[in-house]
Amino acid sequence: MSTRAELEQVHAGLKKDSAEKAEEIERATQNPGGARAELTQLLDAIYGADIPTDLKRPMTDLLVRLSEHEQLEERFDTLLTNADTAFLKKLQAAHPNLTPREATVCLFVKLGYDTREIARRRGITTRGMESIRYRLHKKIGRGKHQALKTYLSGL
Repeated sequence: MSTRAELEQVHAGLKKDSAEKAEEIERATQNPGGARAELTQLLDAIYGADIPTDLKRPMTDLLVRLSEHEQLEERFDTLLTNADTAFLKKLQAAHPNLTPREATVCLFVKLGYDTREIARRRGITTRGMESIRYRLHKKIGRGKHQALKTYLSGL
């Protein structure tokens, strides 16, 4: 059987592990969606570092892309691939009047989701999704019989 000192040591170790996990959860919930602030700090540190320009440039470019990716994920409230991020940037450039919700719907349409699937993913009714698609046709400038998916796939 274990001695009291050994039990207290195990208890202290478990208590420490629990406190570390609680701090980790606290950090994650206070900074939802990622590390944009940390990326900015790292970017500032690289700009200020004494590194040759030919080595500094690829690092800063990557950090800027990562920061933009984080920002888009936060804005559209969904996880994005690099291809999704590129598509959303092109869509915003071509149609700056789209809301984040409409842009997310455009992304799902481009990816081949049907109206019912998009409605389920976004937590709205199928009829509500049909209304959004109708408004998208008008905002994007597609005619009644012009396919939205074909246009979005071409971007």
